[in-house]
Amino acid sequence: MLLSIGVIAMGVGLAAGVIRVVLPRIGDPTPLGMFLRLASVAGALAVGAGAMYVVRFSGGEIGTLVAADTAMILAASLLCVGLSKPRAGRSAPPRALAGAVALAAVVAVSTALLPLSVSLIVKGAALLLVSGATAALALRNRSLPQASMRVMGATMIIYSVYAALRIVVLTTPESLLMQTLFSSTGAGIAAVGTMLMTGVAVGLVGRPVARPDDDEDRRRTLVVIGDWKLANAAFGTDRVLGLLLELRLAARDLDPSAVDGPRGVEVATPSAVAALRARMRTSYGWRPEETELLTDGSALRRKLRGPGAPPS
Repeated sequence: MLLSIGVIAMGVGLAAGVIRVVLPRIGDPTPLGMFLRLASVAGALAVGAGAMYVVRFSGGEIGTLVAADTAMILAASLLCVGLSKPRAGRSAPPRALAGAVALAAVVAVSTALLPLSVSLIVKGAALLLVSGATAALALRNRSLPQASMRVMGATMIIYSVYAALRIVVLTTPESLLMQTLFSSTGAGIAAVGTMLMTGVAVGLVGRPVARPDDDEDRRRTLVVIGDWKLANAAFGTDRVLGLLLELRLAARDLDPSAVDGPRGVEVATPSAVAALRARMRTSYGWRPEETELLTDGSALRRKLRGPGAPPS
Protein backbone atom coordinates (compact mmCIF):
# COMPACT_ATOMS: atom_id res chain seq x y z
CA MET A 1 0.00 0.00 0.00
CA LEU A 2 2.74 2.47 0.97
CA LEU A 3 4.69 1.63 -2.20
CA SER A 4 1.58 2.21 -4.33
CA ILE A 5 1.04 5.61 -2.72
CA GLY A 6 4.71 6.42 -3.29
CA VAL A 7 4.47 5.51 -6.97
CA ILE A 8 1.43 7.77 -7.38
CA ALA A 9 3.23 10.62 -5.62
CA MET A 10 6.28 10.12 -7.83
CA GLY A 11 4.13 10.16 -10.96
CA VAL A 12 2.36 13.37 -9.96
CA GLY A 13 5.67 14.98 -8.97
CA LEU A 14 7.30 13.95 -12.22
CA ALA A 15 4.48 15.43 -14.29
CA ALA A 16 4.57 18.71 -12.33
CA GLY A 17 8.35 18.91 -12.55
CA VAL A 18 8.45 18.28 -16.28
CA ILE A 19 5.82 20.94 -16.96
CA ARG A 20 7.19 23.58 -14.58
CA VAL A 21 10.95 23.06 -14.66
CA VAL A 22 12.10 20.80 -17.48
CA LEU A 23 10.04 21.92 -20.50
CA PRO A 24 11.07 25.61 -20.33
CA ARG A 25 14.75 24.55 -20.34
CA ILE A 26 14.74 21.23 -22.17
CA GLY A 27 16.45 22.60 -25.25
CA ASP A 28 19.12 24.61 -23.43
CA PRO A 29 22.58 23.70 -24.79
CA THR A 30 24.05 23.84 -21.29
CA PRO A 31 25.13 21.36 -18.58
CA LEU A 32 21.91 22.21 -16.72
CA GLY A 33 19.85 21.45 -19.81
CA MET A 34 21.57 18.07 -20.16
CA PHE A 35 20.95 17.30 -16.48
CA LEU A 36 17.26 18.18 -16.71
CA ARG A 37 16.77 16.01 -19.80
CA LEU A 38 18.40 12.99 -18.16
CA ALA A 39 16.66 13.66 -14.85
CA SER A 40 13.27 13.59 -16.58
CA VAL A 41 14.12 10.23 -18.18
CA ALA A 42 15.37 8.94 -14.82
CA GLY A 43 12.13 10.06 -13.17
CA ALA A 44 10.04 8.21 -15.75
CA LEU A 45 12.13 5.06 -15.26
CA ALA A 46 11.79 5.34 -11.48
CA VAL A 47 8.00 5.60 -11.72
CA GLY A 48 7.98 2.59 -14.05
CA ALA A 49 10.20 0.63 -11.67
CA GLY A 50 7.91 1.43 -8.76
CA ALA A 51 4.87 0.26 -10.71
CA MET A 52 6.59 -3.01 -11.60
CA TYR A 53 7.61 -3.61 -7.98
CA VAL A 54 3.94 -3.23 -7.03
CA VAL A 55 3.06 -5.87 -9.62
CA ARG A 56 5.84 -8.14 -8.34
CA PHE A 57 4.70 -7.84 -4.71
CA SER A 58 1.19 -8.69 -5.89
CA GLY A 59 2.35 -12.02 -7.29
CA GLY A 60 4.11 -11.11 -10.52
CA GLU A 61 6.63 -13.39 -12.22
CA ILE A 62 10.43 -13.13 -12.04
CA GLY A 63 10.46 -11.20 -15.32
CA THR A 64 8.64 -8.35 -13.57
CA LEU A 65 11.34 -8.20 -10.89
CA VAL A 66 14.09 -8.23 -13.54
CA ALA A 67 12.46 -5.32 -15.37
CA ALA A 68 11.90 -3.41 -12.11
CA ASP A 69 15.51 -3.82 -10.94
CA THR A 70 16.85 -2.86 -14.37
CA ALA A 71 14.72 0.29 -14.54
CA MET A 72 15.67 1.25 -10.98
CA ILE A 73 19.42 0.95 -11.58
CA LEU A 74 19.20 2.69 -14.95
CA ALA A 75 17.22 5.58 -13.41
CA ALA A 76 19.80 6.08 -10.67
CA SER A 77 22.67 5.77 -13.15
CA LEU A 78 21.22 8.30 -15.61
CA LEU A 79 20.82 10.82 -12.80
CA CYS A 80 24.52 10.33 -12.04
CA VAL A 81 25.41 10.74 -15.73
CA GLY A 82 23.40 13.96 -15.82
CA LEU A 83 25.68 15.44 -13.17
CA SER A 84 28.90 14.44 -14.92
CA LYS A 85 30.91 16.83 -17.04
CA PRO A 86 29.36 17.04 -20.53
CA ARG A 87 31.23 16.82 -23.77
CA ALA A 88 32.18 19.95 -25.70
CA GLY A 89 28.87 19.70 -27.53
CA ARG A 90 27.04 19.87 -24.20
CA SER A 91 25.79 16.28 -24.56
CA ALA A 92 26.16 13.39 -22.13
CA PRO A 93 29.52 11.58 -22.19
CA PRO A 94 29.10 8.36 -24.24
CA ARG A 95 31.32 6.37 -21.87
CA ALA A 96 29.23 7.38 -18.88
CA LEU A 97 26.03 6.40 -20.70
CA ALA A 98 27.58 3.07 -21.69
CA GLY A 99 28.61 2.49 -18.08
CA ALA A 100 25.06 3.17 -16.90
CA VAL A 101 23.61 0.68 -19.37
CA ALA A 102 26.28 -1.92 -18.51
CA LEU A 103 25.61 -1.60 -14.76
CA ALA A 104 21.86 -2.04 -15.34
CA ALA A 105 22.58 -5.10 -17.48
CA VAL A 106 24.74 -6.67 -14.76
CA VAL A 107 21.95 -6.20 -12.21
CA ALA A 108 19.37 -7.60 -14.66
CA VAL A 109 21.43 -10.74 -15.25
CA SER A 110 22.06 -11.25 -11.53
CA THR A 111 18.35 -10.87 -10.73
CA ALA A 112 17.40 -13.35 -13.46
CA LEU A 113 20.07 -16.01 -12.81
CA LEU A 114 21.33 -15.79 -9.23
CA PRO A 115 19.59 -16.72 -5.97
CA LEU A 116 17.63 -13.87 -4.43
CA SER A 117 20.02 -13.57 -1.47
CA VAL A 118 22.94 -12.99 -3.86
CA SER A 119 21.13 -10.79 -6.38
CA LEU A 120 20.00 -8.46 -3.59
CA ILE A 121 23.62 -7.92 -2.60
CA VAL A 122 24.60 -7.25 -6.23
CA LYS A 123 21.77 -4.71 -6.58
CA GLY A 124 22.68 -3.12 -3.25
CA ALA A 125 26.32 -2.77 -4.31
CA ALA A 126 25.24 -1.15 -7.58
CA LEU A 127 23.00 1.31 -5.74
CA LEU A 128 25.78 2.09 -3.27
CA LEU A 129 28.19 2.79 -6.13
CA VAL A 130 25.76 4.99 -8.05
CA SER A 131 24.39 6.93 -5.07
CA GLY A 132 27.90 7.59 -3.73
CA ALA A 133 29.07 8.84 -7.12
CA THR A 134 25.94 10.98 -7.51
CA ALA A 135 26.48 12.56 -4.09
CA ALA A 136 30.09 13.44 -4.94
CA LEU A 137 29.16 14.87 -8.35
CA ALA A 138 26.21 16.83 -6.96
CA LEU A 139 28.27 18.52 -4.25
CA ARG A 140 30.92 19.52 -6.82
CA ASN A 141 28.47 20.56 -9.53
CA ARG A 142 28.34 24.26 -10.40
CA SER A 143 25.60 24.07 -13.02
CA LEU A 144 22.92 23.53 -10.37
CA PRO A 145 21.69 26.23 -7.99
CA GLN A 146 23.20 25.77 -4.55
CA ALA A 147 19.90 24.73 -2.99
CA SER A 148 19.46 21.94 -5.55
CA MET A 149 23.07 20.87 -5.15
CA ARG A 150 22.81 20.60 -1.36
CA VAL A 151 19.46 18.78 -1.30
CA MET A 152 20.59 16.23 -3.87
CA GLY A 153 24.00 15.74 -2.26
CA ALA A 154 22.52 15.21 1.21
CA THR A 155 19.84 12.87 -0.13
CA MET A 156 22.35 10.69 -1.94
CA ILE A 157 24.72 10.56 1.03
CA ILE A 158 21.90 9.35 3.28
CA TYR A 159 20.78 6.74 0.74
CA SER A 160 24.31 5.49 0.14
CA VAL A 161 24.70 4.94 3.90
CA TYR A 162 21.40 3.04 3.91
CA ALA A 163 22.51 0.93 0.93
CA ALA A 164 25.82 0.09 2.62
CA LEU A 165 24.12 -0.93 5.85
CA ARG A 166 21.59 -3.05 3.96
CA ILE A 167 24.38 -4.98 2.24
CA VAL A 168 25.79 -5.83 5.68
CA VAL A 169 22.38 -6.78 7.10
CA LEU A 170 21.59 -8.99 4.07
CA THR A 171 24.22 -11.43 5.34
CA THR A 172 21.98 -12.09 8.38
CA PRO A 173 18.54 -12.71 6.82
CA GLU A 174 16.95 -13.81 10.11
CA SER A 175 17.92 -10.67 12.03
CA LEU A 176 15.34 -8.20 13.33
CA LEU A 177 16.79 -5.40 11.19
CA MET A 178 16.37 -7.50 8.05
CA GLN A 179 12.75 -8.11 8.96
CA THR A 180 12.00 -4.43 9.61
CA LEU A 181 14.14 -1.47 8.54
CA PHE A 182 15.99 -3.30 5.76
CA SER A 183 13.17 -5.52 4.54
CA SER A 184 11.80 -5.26 1.01
CA THR A 185 9.16 -2.85 2.24
CA GLY A 186 11.73 -0.74 4.09
CA ALA A 187 13.99 -0.65 1.04
CA GLY A 188 11.05 0.37 -1.14
CA ILE A 189 10.14 3.22 1.19
CA ALA A 190 13.77 4.37 1.27
CA ALA A 191 13.95 4.32 -2.54
CA VAL A 192 10.68 6.23 -2.95
CA GLY A 193 11.79 8.82 -0.38
CA THR A 194 15.10 9.26 -2.19
CA MET A 195 13.42 9.79 -5.55
CA LEU A 196 10.94 12.26 -4.05
CA MET A 197 13.75 14.29 -2.51
CA THR A 198 15.60 14.16 -5.82
CA GLY A 199 12.46 15.58 -7.39
CA VAL A 200 12.53 18.38 -4.83
CA ALA A 201 16.14 19.12 -5.80
CA VAL A 202 15.18 19.30 -9.47
CA GLY A 203 12.17 21.46 -8.64
CA LEU A 204 14.41 23.98 -6.85
CA VAL A 205 16.00 24.79 -10.22
CA GLY A 206 12.80 26.62 -11.12
CA ARG A 207 12.30 28.32 -7.75
CA PRO A 208 11.10 31.88 -8.28
CA VAL A 209 13.06 34.69 -6.70
CA ALA A 210 11.34 37.66 -5.05
CA ARG A 211 11.76 41.07 -6.60
CA PRO A 212 13.76 43.50 -4.40
CA ASP A 213 12.23 46.78 -3.24
CA ASP A 214 13.29 50.10 -4.75
CA ASP A 215 15.87 51.00 -2.05
CA GLU A 216 17.60 47.65 -2.38
CA ASP A 217 17.32 47.79 -6.14
CA ARG A 218 19.39 50.99 -6.27
CA ARG A 219 22.26 49.14 -4.60
CA ARG A 220 22.28 46.36 -7.18
CA THR A 221 24.20 46.00 -10.43
CA LEU A 222 22.64 44.69 -13.60
CA VAL A 223 25.20 42.50 -15.37
CA VAL A 224 24.18 41.79 -18.95
CA ILE A 225 25.38 40.20 -22.15
CA GLY A 226 26.36 43.50 -23.70
CA ASP A 227 25.87 43.61 -27.47
CA TRP A 228 23.01 41.16 -27.75
CA LYS A 229 22.68 41.23 -31.54
CA LEU A 230 26.42 40.89 -32.11
CA ALA A 231 26.61 38.02 -29.61
CA ASN A 232 23.80 36.19 -31.38
CA ALA A 233 25.49 36.68 -34.73
CA ALA A 234 28.85 35.47 -33.42
CA PHE A 235 27.79 32.52 -31.23
CA GLY A 236 24.27 31.64 -32.36
CA THR A 237 20.99 32.16 -30.52
CA ASP A 238 21.02 28.80 -28.73
CA ARG A 239 24.51 29.34 -27.33
CA VAL A 240 23.76 32.90 -26.19
CA LEU A 241 20.59 31.76 -24.41
CA GLY A 242 22.67 29.03 -22.77
CA LEU A 243 25.22 31.63 -21.65
CA LEU A 244 22.40 33.74 -20.21
CA LEU A 245 21.05 30.81 -18.21
CA GLU A 246 24.51 29.95 -16.85
CA LEU A 247 25.10 33.62 -15.97
CA ARG A 248 21.90 33.70 -13.90
CA LEU A 249 22.78 30.46 -12.12
CA ALA A 250 26.29 31.71 -11.34
CA ALA A 251 24.89 34.98 -10.03
CA ARG A 252 22.72 33.08 -7.54
CA ASP A 253 25.81 31.23 -6.35
CA LEU A 254 27.42 34.57 -5.52
CA ASP A 255 24.26 36.30 -4.33
CA PRO A 256 21.23 34.14 -3.39
CA SER A 257 19.01 37.24 -3.69
CA ALA A 258 19.98 37.78 -7.35
CA VAL A 259 17.05 38.33 -9.71
CA ASP A 260 16.74 38.01 -13.44
CA GLY A 261 17.00 41.25 -15.37
CA PRO A 262 16.82 42.27 -19.04
CA ARG A 263 19.38 40.10 -20.88
CA GLY A 264 21.20 39.42 -17.62
CA VAL A 265 20.88 39.38 -13.86
CA GLU A 266 20.83 41.89 -11.01
CA VAL A 267 23.17 41.24 -8.08
CA ALA A 268 24.23 43.05 -4.91
CA THR A 269 27.83 41.81 -5.24
CA PRO A 270 30.75 44.27 -5.11
CA SER A 271 32.56 44.59 -8.45
CA ALA A 272 29.79 42.48 -9.92
CA VAL A 273 31.03 42.39 -13.52
CA ALA A 274 34.55 41.31 -12.55
CA ALA A 275 33.25 38.79 -10.02
CA LEU A 276 30.90 37.19 -12.51
CA ARG A 277 33.52 37.13 -15.26
CA ALA A 278 35.83 35.24 -12.92
CA ARG A 279 33.02 32.91 -11.85
CA MET A 280 32.03 32.10 -15.43
CA ARG A 281 35.64 31.41 -16.40
CA THR A 282 36.51 29.15 -13.46
CA SER A 283 33.23 27.34 -12.76
CA TYR A 284 31.49 27.27 -16.14
CA GLY A 285 34.44 27.10 -18.52
CA TRP A 286 33.61 30.27 -20.47
CA ARG A 287 36.18 31.26 -23.05
CA PRO A 288 37.76 34.75 -22.91
CA GLU A 289 35.60 36.01 -25.78
CA GLU A 290 32.51 34.87 -23.87
CA THR A 291 33.45 36.46 -20.54
CA GLU A 292 34.13 39.75 -22.38
CA LEU A 293 30.45 39.84 -23.36
CA LEU A 294 29.53 40.67 -19.75
CA THR A 295 29.12 44.34 -18.96
CA ASP A 296 27.37 46.72 -16.58
CA GLY A 297 23.83 47.14 -17.89
CA SER A 298 22.60 49.89 -15.58
CA ALA A 299 21.92 52.19 -18.51
CA LEU A 300 20.01 49.43 -20.27
CA ARG A 301 17.94 48.84 -17.12
CA ARG A 302 16.91 52.48 -16.93
CA LYS A 303 16.03 52.48 -20.61
CA LEU A 304 13.98 49.30 -20.48
CA ARG A 305 12.12 50.40 -17.36
CA GLY A 306 10.77 53.44 -19.10
CA PRO A 307 7.28 53.61 -20.56
CA GLY A 308 6.56 50.76 -22.94
CA ALA A 309 9.53 48.73 -21.76
CA PRO A 310 9.71 45.22 -23.19
CA PRO A 311 9.82 42.23 -20.85
CA SER A 312 13.15 40.82 -19.72
